[in-house]
Amino acid sequence: MNIFRFLLFPFAIIYMFLTSLRNVFFSLGIFKERKYDVPVLGIGNLSTGGTGKSVAINYFIAHFKSRFTVNVLSRGYGRTSKGFQIGEVESTANQLGDEPLMFLKQYPEIRVGVSNSRRIGMKNLLELPLLDKPPVYLWDDCFQHRWVKPSCMLLLTSFDKPFTKDYILPVGNLRELSEGISRADAIIVTKCPKDITQAQKNAFKERIQLKRHQSLFFSKIRYAEYIVNSERRMSLGILEKISFVVVTGIADPKQLLDFLKSKFLNYEHLKYGDHHIFSDRDIENIKVKSNGRMVLTTQKDYMRLYQKFNSDLLFYLPIKMEILDGQHEALNALVEEKLGIN
Repeated sequence: MNIFRFLLFPFAIIYMFLTSLRNVFFSLGIFKERKYDVPVLGIGNLSTGGTGKSVAINYFIAHFKSRFTVNVLSRGYGRTSKGFQIGEVESTANQLGDEPLMFLKQYPEIRVGVSNSRRIGMKNLLELPLLDKPPVYLWDDCFQHRWVKPSCMLLLTSFDKPFTKDYILPVGNLRELSEGISRADAIIVTKCPKDITQAQKNAFKERIQLKRHQSLFFSKIRYAEYIVNSERRMSLGILEKISFVVVTGIADPKQLLDFLKSKFLNYEHLKYGDHHIFSDRDIENIKVKSNGRMVLTTQKDYMRLYQKFNSDLLFYLPIKMEILDGQHEALNALVEEKLGIN
């Protein structure tokens, strides 16, 4: 914890009191949660970002899309549009936000809606005509949106930055006290090292202190063996032969950089803040730094870059979430049971 954040400790006490009081009001029924008669999976976290929610949403889109009409609802962080928006073929990151646009580009057969209010967003999605497959709804980053209640709630926490070692805002990055995990049906530990041991898993489980109704899963990021853009796909091996620039605007680029370092690749890293809106000056800086070299970015950042960068030298490295220990079937079964669709 840096000194500046420590000085914010009095504000953290106030924030903790207000968020705790709000949760008490919901628990006592003074504030009413809205439930729905359709299967709704919520995915969220206790911290402000960097736990891999978008990768988890992708995991469940892939799991459900062959049997259901998948409807994703997100706040659409970083968008400049107002009110409820439904994703279309020509939608941009300014209209939807980078993550919702990413879901839509990767899976054009799904529905993606964005709204600052989950209730308004669900009202609009539920009014859309039914398609040939039954609907399922995925809520992105909804753990603190307690005015609505999903059928199943998954909480994500990263292995290297778990909520158990964090502090409440603004001293740390927690949106609420860690006691909030009791609302989750399962916890997924994300971004685990590939050589994680059973002893490390046991220690993590002990720190979390699961409730009787909860399950714990461990996962890792799996990087593709290729890079892509809107025009072509190339083997990852091409990067071994060149010098290139890496551009990131995500909360925690460490795993990506560690992966690239493990390949002994020669690159220069340009780091921007999470959900960074790239200005014309930023784009010009990237062009100057790259100087004709390939630019590699994340899939989420690609959504904010490709319409401004306009270069066939801009690529992204696809990723997906892999559940460890062969527990993917157990996770899928748990979720489907909670959703009432098994």
